[in-house]
Amino acid sequence: MQSRKDMDPFNAIILAIFFPFVAALFVPFIEKGIKHRIGWFSAAIALISFILIGQVTHTVAEGHAIKQSITWLPSAGIEFGIYADGLSMMIGFIASGIGFIIMGYSNSYMSHKEDLPRYYKYLLLFMGSMIGMVFSSNLIQLFIFWELTSITSFMLIGYWRNKPASIYGATKSLLITVGGGLFMLAGFILLHSITGTFDIPTILQNPEIVQNLKVHPLFLITLILIVIGASAKSAQGPFYIWLPNAMEAPTPVSAFLHSATMVKAGIYLIARMHPIFSGTDAWFILVGGIGIFTMLLAGFLAFRQTDIKAILAYSTISQLAYMMTMYGYTSYHEPGIGVAAATFHLLNHAIFKACLFLVAGIVAHETATRDIRKLGGLRKEMPITFIIASIAALAMAGVPPLNGFLSKEMFYETSLEMGHILGGPFEVLIPAIAVMGGVFTFAYSIKLIDGIFLGKRQDHHLPQHVHEAPLTMLIPAAFLAVLVIFIGISPSTAVYYIIKPATAGILLEEVHLHVALWHGFTTSLMMTIATFLIGIAVYTKYDNIAAWQNRTNERIPWFSMNYVYDKIVDGAKSRAGDFAGCFQPGTIKTYINAMLLLFVILGTIPALMVAATLIPDNLNFNVPAYEVLILGLMIIAAIASAVLKKYLHAIIALSAVGYLVSLVFIYLKAPDLAMTQILVETLTTIIFLLVIVRVPQIFREKISRTTMAKDLVIASAVSLTVLILLLNATHEIVYPLESLSYYFVEKSLPLAGGHNIVNVIIVDFRGYDTLGEISVLCLAALGTYNLISSRGDKQ
Repeated sequence: MQSRKDMDPFNAIILAIFFPFVAALFVPFIEKGIKHRIGWFSAAIALISFILIGQVTHTVAEGHAIKQSITWLPSAGIEFGIYADGLSMMIGFIASGIGFIIMGYSNSYMSHKEDLPRYYKYLLLFMGSMIGMVFSSNLIQLFIFWELTSITSFMLIGYWRNKPASIYGATKSLLITVGGGLFMLAGFILLHSITGTFDIPTILQNPEIVQNLKVHPLFLITLILIVIGASAKSAQGPFYIWLPNAMEAPTPVSAFLHSATMVKAGIYLIARMHPIFSGTDAWFILVGGIGIFTMLLAGFLAFRQTDIKAILAYSTISQLAYMMTMYGYTSYHEPGIGVAAATFHLLNHAIFKACLFLVAGIVAHETATRDIRKLGGLRKEMPITFIIASIAALAMAGVPPLNGFLSKEMFYETSLEMGHILGGPFEVLIPAIAVMGGVFTFAYSIKLIDGIFLGKRQDHHLPQHVHEAPLTMLIPAAFLAVLVIFIGISPSTAVYYIIKPATAGILLEEVHLHVALWHGFTTSLMMTIATFLIGIAVYTKYDNIAAWQNRTNERIPWFSMNYVYDKIVDGAKSRAGDFAGCFQPGTIKTYINAMLLLFVILGTIPALMVAATLIPDNLNFNVPAYEVLILGLMIIAAIASAVLKKYLHAIIALSAVGYLVSLVFIYLKAPDLAMTQILVETLTTIIFLLVIVRVPQIFREKISRTTMAKDLVIASAVSLTVLILLLNATHEIVYPLESLSYYFVEKSLPLAGGHNIVNVIIVDFRGYDTLGEISVLCLAALGTYNLISSRGDKQ
């Protein structure tokens, strides 16, 4: 690897993005050689991406954002570009750094009997998608990587395919996050229509564009659509319901995706869009309002959870809401009130929450349970895990001198400032809400320590002998715990190299941050003390609150977003059946006949109205003998396919029609079309023959003479209509007729760069149509594969 001076920043970021993608392709082959040690190979890939991102740290830390692009879709004004500033660098470091730790941890957590190539392949693909997303310099590129993170997350959540809960959680996450992504894409398209560009730096760095956007009539709907996408990804507002079910994934996946990286994607989008939309009432109401609501709701609902990963899931939702709230704090004169605090908490949360998930994995690995009601008293048998868990949980609770205390203090300070700006009752209400969120966080953080390690050992639920996990599981968690302490005691390094550049990247101006453990007896410190005292009081009623929530949920189960989601998804099949029964009650043949009749009407009426005669007088009957022979054989083969009684004979006759068409193409000097026709005809014939050998060979259905006569009339009418249209189309049914072929001949080279006109038409001029056809075929193939796979081996 070259030194920092020699490594081009653009190349370094490109390698950091695509190296995991390339490595993922080779994981199944490398695993055959190194077996279960494939996890170390994947960890090495993550480490390389981390180092590559580190190549540009010095440049970005000095305040120089890196922007470079290459031509991608010039007709749409879209380039594949890299935009590396402090914000993208921070998320990139988190994705690759935590990825390295998680993949190393997985070497001991994952059983050697598992499908390890599939596991590590999807982890690498996810990591590459996440890094690609945060370094994207245009909105379309960001959207593509955004959806790739959703797809790879779906694969990882549903890793255990034989568990219904795992499939349910994966499906729910996919529907919500991908659905939210489509709303976000609509917002991006509106943003482009307003600003005239998809390029993110161009929008960010042009005050005139931003100012025009804020007074545009489409400003609010654009903001709403983008916030929906961000909220769905980061499990905020009503979209929070997917994250608890995603805990069915292997615990390292939860630590990587659902605490440190994927759920941060929505927060990243909010931070990236901050300079564009902040400083407005709409931004504060939407972003800040969703954050405040979710912070209180998720913190409160965490009380009734009994699975330690579920508690961590709701705590993650709540902590993400802290960031949403702080990024939402804004005013016209001070648009970035909470940006520094939110950015610092984003880093801190990634560290202590990943640590807590690793601890949860250790506990589940050694005790074979995640039910906190069956745990307790493990501090003597797992003292190292107890210490690590206590450090991380207390950091989440905001206890000094840990990193969570520093960002929690900044949260309280910005809440006081926001309340003061709003004035009136908000001067008390906003800080009070912040304290209430802190109280809930304190309570469920203490519950994790108390419920797992303190109290009496549940001998009838736990194995007789419980011991510490292997070092390969303890060291990653211990390393994160050390980071929690280091950043808490000495925050200057993290602030200077990570938080300050990230904050400057969001605010687009130089920032001065001073973060320290002690600032004197400030109001924010009094709020922290109040949080601890109220939190202790609330914790004494923890079980009572949980029991009340359970009783309420039993009495009014419909008062839940999960209930609404299940009703919508579970009822989709029956509602689709009802819809089809109402609007499509007949047979397929009825609909085909109706469409053919409509075609005859729509084709014949214009011909009768416009054409002088249905059959032109100047037809050319001087046809070469070769064409007459081929056309005659085609007619004979077509008739044979309709009248032969055996399927095999009919299929051969039908294939003969296709091969004869290829001869026509050859005669007309179109070898590429002939080759395509031959390939398609051969493949279709083979598929037909593979299917037909499994059914009776003789056509047994009895067709009445009435039905036969009706079908003959319809077929004749359609054939005659097509004949009339083709004859008149070549004789200028609409005068003057200008053939489209001239356009394609003239434009194929300058517009598409191709000499093969047919290929250019298929790939470029009607590229979207071809893409649609390919997509339909892929979906049909996937559906067929799933139907076959669902039958079981014996069937």
